[in-house]
Amino acid sequence: MLEATRWLLGAGILMWMLAWLGESAIGVNWGTVSFHKLKPSTVVGLLKDNKIPKVKVFEAEADVLKALMGSGIQVMLGIPNEMLPLLSTSPAAADSWLRQNVSAYLGKGGADIRFLSSLLYSIFH
Repeated sequence: MLEATRWLLGAGILMWMLAWLGESAIGVNWGTVSFHKLKPSTVVGLLKDNKIPKVKVFEAEADVLKALMGSGIQVMLGIPNEMLPLLSTSPAAADSWLRQNVSAYLGKGGADIRFLSSLLYSIFH
């Protein structure tokens, strides 16, 4: 049963990724690990000024998600690799993570979170 659930989840993620890639638009990756960190509101302003309609956010940080609220920018939100084992085996942990990092930012005037993705290890990791 658990194996079937994992397979369905993987197939669903693949279908979302194909749908995301099938649309023609420019998107950017947004990671927040930096020596010269910009304010999230500044980054969202730059994205809007440059008509960038999609962004993949690598970390579910509250200030980043708040800045994306009401922006009209489609968001793919990354789930940290180290959380995948826990989230894939504990429905309670998955529910808590979703409530804290997704549901809290949805709704009228909220962030347009369309997809969740895991962050892939680099081949050098």
